[in-house]
Amino acid sequence: MKHRTFSGLIYAAALLLCPLAGEAVMKAEFKLPASARAGVYIEDIITGEVITDINGELPLIPASITKAVTTASVLAEYNPDYRFTTSVYIQGKQKNGTVDGDIVIKVCGDPALESSHFPETAGFTDSIATYLTRRGINAVTGTVVIDATAFVDQPLPAGWVEEDFAWPYGAGHYSTNFRDNKFILSMPGRKSTPHVPGLVVRHTPAKGSLKIERKRDSKQFISRGTVRRGKQEVVLSNPSPDETLRHETIEKIKDAGIAIGNKQAGKDKDRSLLYEHSSPELRDILRSLMVRSDNMMAEGALRMIAPGDSRQKAVENELRIWNLRDIDTQGVNLEDGSGLSRNDRLTPYFMGDMLVWMASHHNATDYVNLFPKAGLEGTMKNFLCDTPLEGTIAMKTGSMRDVRCYAGYKLDNEGFPTHVIVVMVNKYACGGATVKKAVEDFLLSTFAPGFDRE
Repeated sequence: MKHRTFSGLIYAAALLLCPLAGEAVMKAEFKLPASARAGVYIEDIITGEVITDINGELPLIPASITKAVTTASVLAEYNPDYRFTTSVYIQGKQKNGTVDGDIVIKVCGDPALESSHFPETAGFTDSIATYLTRRGINAVTGTVVIDATAFVDQPLPAGWVEEDFAWPYGAGHYSTNFRDNKFILSMPGRKSTPHVPGLVVRHTPAKGSLKIERKRDSKQFISRGTVRRGKQEVVLSNPSPDETLRHETIEKIKDAGIAIGNKQAGKDKDRSLLYEHSSPELRDILRSLMVRSDNMMAEGALRMIAPGDSRQKAVENELRIWNLRDIDTQGVNLEDGSGLSRNDRLTPYFMGDMLVWMASHHNATDYVNLFPKAGLEGTMKNFLCDTPLEGTIAMKTGSMRDVRCYAGYKLDNEGFPTHVIVVMVNKYACGGATVKKAVEDFLLSTFAPGFDRE
């Protein structure tokens, strides 16, 4: 795709700036502050006309607009109605109501297993107990085993930093994912809900609010501060969702009146299928992760691009997907599928070209519907509210320290995309709210000229 690039002072260069010397951000004479880097690309999908091109070739930190790349890559390869399948087996012989062996859960990286965002597919562990009861089983000599042999566990991508690891937004994606890979820690009792076997919480009383951290791949949480009188609950990332799933499955089996042991009976026994659990449809998982900006689910989507292989291989395959479609990946560097890595880089050109290509793909309707609409949904709910563009701009947002990005579509009255929009701002010196307002003003001046929201 050919691009028209502007250089030097351009009329739109100040649209993304912090106001300087009291002047309005729409003035053409303002230059980008020395501390800010920005790129903007807007194209008419129908005519191919480039409406705005500011530093389109500039590699910038994308933050969560990376999820728009991940979901596009997945929908370029998979049908939107695809479902993850988690299979449960009886491993061993069954005789007189007793299984001489184990219950094996073969996991596949499903990021939505028992997710609170999909209550309609809940009840996985209950179903295991139910199916055992239907088989007339009242005892299992072995235990519950998690089979993750078909998956390469790499829960926390490079570029994620230590301050992320303790919190739900920094929850890793594993071969086994359970209940969004998060738990509630109750202090001062240090109880975890759901239960996290092997959890260690080291607390140091101190003045000030409670602060919690966890190192990469550690089950130990370090807390410091004052616990509120009575009980204080904190939502944290689960460092071992496989052990949580195993523990809960065992408890559900016991609750059903079935005796079960604690040690694996043996690996060389024959398997028979007990139960298969299907996830929500892919389109619904992708929609949920885009609207809520769910990092763990985005990592799960990325890993679909290289089933059974590493994250690095998934990223290689992802870039190959776009190179094969003649989309230039120069300046693109990806370490994850969510954009939480501080080492990710995307260019407005790449984002624009990818969005244009997806608008004509046979999964275009599903893809465009993934993006939250301005003024109405998710991370866009407070963007362009009560303006002519409410509901007609659909974009993924991305933000972290000194980073504010937007990527998506302008829609017509029927909901079809007419333009691609990419706005990426890094290293700005003003507040994020100022950048947000500048982007809103820019889009209003572009798509709703004459509207005055003052």
